[in-house]
Amino acid sequence: MKRRILSLIIIVSLMFANSPSVLGAEGNLGSWEIKASMPTARGSIGVVEVDGKIYAIGGIGGEGNKLDIVEQYDPHTNTWVTKANMPTSRYALGAAVANGKIYAIGGMDSQGNMLNIVEEYDPVTDTWTTKANMLTNRYTVAVVEANGKIYAIGGNNNGPLNTVEEYDPITDTWTTKASMPTARGNLGVGQIDGKIYAIGGLNEEILDVVELYDPLTDIWTSKTNLIINTAGLGVTVLDEKLYAIGGSNGSSYLKDVQVYNQLTESWSLETSISMERGTLGAISHSSKIYAIGGTIGGIGGQLDIVEEFTPSNEVIEIPLNLIATPNSKSIVLNWDTVQDADSYTILRSTTSSAIDTVIATDITVTTYTDTNVTSGVTYYYVVRAVKNGVESADSNVASAMVEENTNFANLQIKLSTTDIYEYRMTMNDVDKFMNWYIDRSNGTGLPFYSFPDDTNIEPYTDINEYLIFDKIIWFKVKEYLK
Repeated sequence: MKRRILSLIIIVSLMFANSPSVLGAEGNLGSWEIKASMPTARGSIGVVEVDGKIYAIGGIGGEGNKLDIVEQYDPHTNTWVTKANMPTSRYALGAAVANGKIYAIGGMDSQGNMLNIVEEYDPVTDTWTTKANMLTNRYTVAVVEANGKIYAIGGNNNGPLNTVEEYDPITDTWTTKASMPTARGNLGVGQIDGKIYAIGGLNEEILDVVELYDPLTDIWTSKTNLIINTAGLGVTVLDEKLYAIGGSNGSSYLKDVQVYNQLTESWSLETSISMERGTLGAISHSSKIYAIGGTIGGIGGQLDIVEEFTPSNEVIEIPLNLIATPNSKSIVLNWDTVQDADSYTILRSTTSSAIDTVIATDITVTTYTDTNVTSGVTYYYVVRAVKNGVESADSNVASAMVEENTNFANLQIKLSTTDIYEYRMTMNDVDKFMNWYIDRSNGTGLPFYSFPDDTNIEPYTDINEYLIFDKIIWFKVKEYLK
């Protein structure tokens, strides 16, 4: 049976036109500069950084030959040197760094075999060592380090995979983890704060899908899609933002640079690289990004180009004079206008030391009312201005607390069983019930609410009544006069 090949590397029907302009980018953007060419033109390489040096590993050459070449780039001197060859010639491999060592994982060899081989490179000794094989043979696999472990995600083996495997370099062992929701190869991956983003890729179509994996909980969640459906892209992280560079949309190679802001969960376009290309490598180092090699398709279409990206030095004005004002059931924030800001992001915490939970984005006015508050709890807030997808530093910290309402009230609840339950409680407890009801209406929280029954408790130590959310028809609050 003929092997089903999904890799972008051998798609020969691409039209090499300029990539479409999907969204305009405004404002002060970064810039790209051509650097010293890589000695060997190639695509589908593994690219990593160790101790200030960048390593380009393996790949496919201009004649379609699979490579074992390892070349090291020094960004400070803008020079390349050749290092010890990788033991196994291969392309469409994944590469990652852990504990100062480089791991080359999977790929496809010169005979068309999909590999599970893992080889470790020590930059200090310039030597390679064979390690425990990955559990699944695959190529076009995405590989990334997080929390000291290495994760091999997706790829192809006679079809797109959603397989996720975790490698422990200390014990030299592999473990299967929760599958990625969308099976795909030719994707890009990036890690921020120990969490892994799987971006774009290819299965039966070119994808704009972005999914987030948390290694600590072994859970996947969906995130905001790419602006442009892209496969064979280079992905790296700079200043806690994801950069998705180049790739293919299925009809043309791209030079677009798509940037993801994890705080606002939004994508924007940055300055494009100079040349459309796919299957390139991307890596960040010392506040710069390097886009290395790639392909424009066909025999002889492999590239040796290296481009260096410098972000804009534009500083977004910080919002001033943030004030938090409590009322009976909410806290109102007000701050000064930042000229030319597109929007504002609101962050909140119950401690002043780390205010890092985003509670609102895309706020286009200079006031915000926080209704999801609990009486008696002090909340701390900061505001950031956003311009062209770039956020300012934090505003001053403002704090407020909604005072507890100690008035008593009768809470009446009618259930679908036609029963009406009545409870006497403080207004503070009524507010807790209301917050639970609102949260549950929005799909969060427990499916029931418990009320203590202090009447005729003997011989029991505790009695609670549990009301089911779906059974509640209406409720009424009657607050007593003080």
